[in-house]
Amino acid sequence: MPRFVSLSRAAKLVGLSRGALQKRVHDLELDSFEGQVNLDDIARIFPDAEIEDNHIIEDLEKIVEQSLKKARGAKLATLLSPDTHTLAARLQAITKEHAHAKNQVTELTQLLSNLQSKIIDLSETSDKPYLFEDLNNWIIDSVNEIQDYVFQPTPLLEKDTVLRVMAAQVHINNTGHEFFVDGSNSILEAGLSAGLALNYGCSNGNCGKCKAKLISGEIKKIKPHDFVFSESEKLQNYFLCCSNTAITEVEIEADEAGSEKDIPQQCISAKVKKVNSLSDDIVILNLKTPRTKRLRFLAGQNAVLSRGDLPALEIPIASCPCDDMNIQFHIPRDNNNPFIQYIFENLNNSDSIYIEGPKGSFILDEDSNNTAIFIAFDTGFASIKSLVEHAVTLEHAESIHLYWIHTDEKPYMHNQCRAWEDALDNFKYHQVQYDPSEVKLLEGKLDLLIKEYPDLSNKNIYICGAEKMAKKTQKILLDHNADKKLVKIQTI
Repeated sequence: MPRFVSLSRAAKLVGLSRGALQKRVHDLELDSFEGQVNLDDIARIFPDAEIEDNHIIEDLEKIVEQSLKKARGAKLATLLSPDTHTLAARLQAITKEHAHAKNQVTELTQLLSNLQSKIIDLSETSDKPYLFEDLNNWIIDSVNEIQDYVFQPTPLLEKDTVLRVMAAQVHINNTGHEFFVDGSNSILEAGLSAGLALNYGCSNGNCGKCKAKLISGEIKKIKPHDFVFSESEKLQNYFLCCSNTAITEVEIEADEAGSEKDIPQQCISAKVKKVNSLSDDIVILNLKTPRTKRLRFLAGQNAVLSRGDLPALEIPIASCPCDDMNIQFHIPRDNNNPFIQYIFENLNNSDSIYIEGPKGSFILDEDSNNTAIFIAFDTGFASIKSLVEHAVTLEHAESIHLYWIHTDEKPYMHNQCRAWEDALDNFKYHQVQYDPSEVKLLEGKLDLLIKEYPDLSNKNIYICGAEKMAKKTQKILLDHNADKKLVKIQTI
């Protein structure tokens, strides 16, 4: 009996991105049935995929590592793996599925036996008994062939079973998104870590903004909440994502932000976690928000920073929304800006800074699986970094190409970009130095990109930098067949 799994699960099993499998479906190399694929087809197309036990162990080690990072003072043992109740429930669900499949095999075997008996009866009264004999032999041969196939070991199926025990999959019916819940994480934490813009407020069970409707599957409350559901909501199986984890594979209906208009404006007092001076001209500012009042934003957006009587500063957010407690900004030196001078010279760890926002519409097109090309000029890399990290988290793009055009001898986060290129199969990184006074020579700096992509008409392109450079780059690419609707720019 064929086993169908979602694209996300199949990608996790063979160690590819969801976008890579989506391309196979788009190119008709892989059949898809209502968003699911046959494990047999996956094994056929990727015969060399690493599906042995050592790979799943590596996945589990990553789960443990991520859990440790997210512990934040909690009892570590409760985060390392699903608790015994969760494991028992998942094993019970798999056992029921196995029993159901076994019953189906028994019933079909009996039906086949009855059919063969009927064929024999008909052959005894027919004037052409050889026809019935041929039919019966064909059935016997077919059954033997199926049995040989059924009893062959299937490592991919075995790995999928282990994955189902260790991590539950969540399907959001109204948006089509899906993600995995590892260990004992809440559904909200897991969804945010997967790059989804789930609706939430306090993340502490008080406001009710993260409520969702359970369609199927089993969940478990992992912490109490003060929010009170109405009787009608209780009857409709509403629950809080921040206070529950997934026991088995579940289907839910939940609110997600589809655009910047769906994100509320917020004002949050954050603490300075670290001020990292990369050079005399660049500072990386890391802020940490309260756990119960985190900053909701979409990758690529800006925030307004303020402190005391200093003039406010609007600047791109350089971090991924998947870690919305830890917000990063890349600050270029500007001796004419009092706030930036204060950051460079006087700001200390644990100081408070107000964050307002988010602002802007320079966001990722999450509905597109096209190749994504990101072009950053100097500290325009901040917005681009946020978009890249979000794209990698979502695994939505067929491939990602980062092009960093910089004035210094080497980009200030060059090693980070090299690390992405080394770790990600679908990621390319190029950097080139330029003189900002020579705008007319900019096209020559884009030669490599244009040569690699002679057809830019179906590429999603994101450009961030000084206004003159960003708009000039946009014009050059439009002149080389880029689709204006797929080219987004952000000026700094």
